[in-house]
Amino acid sequence: MSFTYTFYKHIMFRHSCGVCPYTNTKRPSDITIADFWGWEKTDSDINKDDKGVSLVLVNTEKGRELFEAVKDRMIVIPAKLEDCLQPNLQHPSVIHPQRMDFERDYERKGFLYVMKKYGDMGWRYKIATLSIRVKKRIKKLIRTR
Repeated sequence: MSFTYTFYKHIMFRHSCGVCPYTNTKRPSDITIADFWGWEKTDSDINKDDKGVSLVLVNTEKGRELFEAVKDRMIVIPAKLEDCLQPNLQHPSVIHPQRMDFERDYERKGFLYVMKKYGDMGWRYKIATLSIRVKKRIKKLIRTR
């Protein structure tokens, strides 16, 4: 999907993602919940269904109390902090050099334009677009005969 492609290229991130002051483990929230990138280092069997694994970081004493109150309703597997340090827990996102161009083009020309210019519309989109063009040409040929 083109949206996902452009998201992972970091071209459509908000400017604030590149200067976020919360990209570390010293967070002001009581609890941080995130996707657990690195679960394999903790237990290679915990994601057998391939649905992903959530990460819960307890940041304060209040967070610890809240977590203790609900953890019996979850499958909890303790992990080392160093195995949980995904990029956004270490530094702000690196913003794509064309990010401002992307935003300007989006404002001026719209979503479909930027997905075609910066994204990867994928083979299904390309086939569907080609199919529409072929159908139009065939109809035009039939009308001119």
